[in-house]
Amino acid sequence: MPSEQRATFHLRLEDAVALVFFVINLAVRLIFRGFERRHLGPADVLVVIPAVCLLIAKELVHYFVMGEKDRVHAAVSPKEFVRPYWEIFRDWFPFLVILLMYYSLWGDATHLLITRDRDAELIALEQRLFGFQASLALQPFISPPLTAWMQFAYFFHLLNIPIVACFIYVWRPRARFREMMCGLIVIFFFGLLGYVLVPAIGPVYTLRDQYTVPLTQSLEVFTRQMEFMDFARIQRDVFPSMHTAVSFIVWLYAYRNSRRLFVFLAPFVISLWISTVYLRYHYLVDVVAGLVLAPFCFYAANWLFKRFGMLPLAVALPAGLSRRLAGRGAAGTSSSATANPEERR
Repeated sequence: MPSEQRATFHLRLEDAVALVFFVINLAVRLIFRGFERRHLGPADVLVVIPAVCLLIAKELVHYFVMGEKDRVHAAVSPKEFVRPYWEIFRDWFPFLVILLMYYSLWGDATHLLITRDRDAELIALEQRLFGFQASLALQPFISPPLTAWMQFAYFFHLLNIPIVACFIYVWRPRARFREMMCGLIVIFFFGLLGYVLVPAIGPVYTLRDQYTVPLTQSLEVFTRQMEFMDFARIQRDVFPSMHTAVSFIVWLYAYRNSRRLFVFLAPFVISLWISTVYLRYHYLVDVVAGLVLAPFCFYAANWLFKRFGMLPLAVALPAGLSRRLAGRGAAGTSSSATANPEERR
C-alpha cells in the first residue's frame, strides 16, 4: 500500500479572512433562502461560490508553480518563467477578492437578515447625536465649483488605494504590502457586515423632498463619473461609510510607510470624507462609524498579520500524485521549506 504524501499549503491571512466571509455569506444565503423556500440567485451562483473555488484554486496553483523555486535548473523551464508573474498576481489578488466580496451583496442579499431598511433609525440617531441632518445643513455652502471638487474627491476613492499600494509594493518590503492587503480585507469584512446588519439606502433618497439646492456643476466628466459609480454600486451600502473607512485605513498605511505620501494625500482624503455627506450619499453617523472602524481594523489586521500571516494547511494527496511529488520532498524544494518563503524578494 503506497505511503500517503501530505502537502503543506501556506494560506495567506488575507485569503483566510476572505474565505471566512464567503463561507458565512453562503451559509446565510442557504439558511435564509431555505426558510423562504427560494432558490439561490445569480449573486449566489455567480459570485459567492466561484469566489470560494477561486481562493482555493489559487493556493493549489501556487503550490505547483512555486513549489520548486529553489531548485537549480540547467535551462529556464516554463515554471521558472511564470513564477515572477505569478507572484505579482498573487500579491495583488486581494483586489479581485474585495470586488467579489462587495458584489456578493448585489441584489437582495443585504435584506436576508434584516428585511427592512434602517434609514429611519440612522436619521433619528443623527438627530439625537448632532441635532441636525448634516446633508441638509451643508446646503448653504453648495456651489458649482465646490460640487465639482466634491465629485472629484468622491471619485478619488478609486485612485487612493492603488496609489498607496503601488508605492508600498515598489519602495517597501513585501511584508508591508501584504500588511496593507490584510487591512483592506479585514475592513471590508466588517464594513460589508455593517451593510447586512444595518441596510439603508441613504439620504439622497430618504431626504430628497427636503433638499432645496441642487448639486449642479458644469464639468461633464465629473457628472459621467458619478453616473458610473451610481450604476456600479450595490443598492444598500450606507452604514458604515466605506468611502470613509477605506480611505482612512489606506491613509494610515501611507503614514506608516511614508510621511510625505501621507501629507500629499491629506487634502484629497479629508475632502473625500466631506464629499460623502455633501453629495448626500451618507448620513454623518455613517462617516463617524467609518472613522471609528478604520483604526480598529488597522491595528487588528496588523496584529493578526504578525501572528498569523501565513497559515499552514497540511492536505493529504492522492496516491498517484504522491508518487509524482516524491522527488520534491527529497530535494528539499517544497513550498513549506521555509516558514514564509514568498516574503523574500
